[in-house]
Amino acid sequence: MSELVREIVEVNASIDGDEENPLLIVEAEGLASTTGWANVRLDPHVYISPPEDGVQDFDLVGDRPSDAGADALTEIEAAWEGPLENWVIAVRVHAIDNLIEDEVFEPWDEDEESEAA
Repeated sequence: MSELVREIVEVNASIDGDEENPLLIVEAEGLASTTGWANVRLDPHVYISPPEDGVQDFDLVGDRPSDAGADALTEIEAAWEGPLENWVIAVRVHAIDNLIEDEVFEPWDEDEESEAA
């Protein structure tokens, strides 16, 4: 059964694709409490209506080893890619001990501002 990992170390959110079909890409690095975790991934929260703060939440989860792994903080990483909802302005990744947010910037907005200057 999947469970949250111990701690988030770093989160990076970016946008790929184009204005018509933007993709949200989220990468997270964290620490698991033991060695041997499998199926580490980012699980997005599903909303009935968009959250007022415009933040898409994710859980950094994995499968703890069935046999007792060594009690040592172990580096893990996961990534998620999917369609960018028009309300998303940031992502927030959760672990047991902390959470980290990262803002999302549309790359084509920066190009338009550069051309206007």
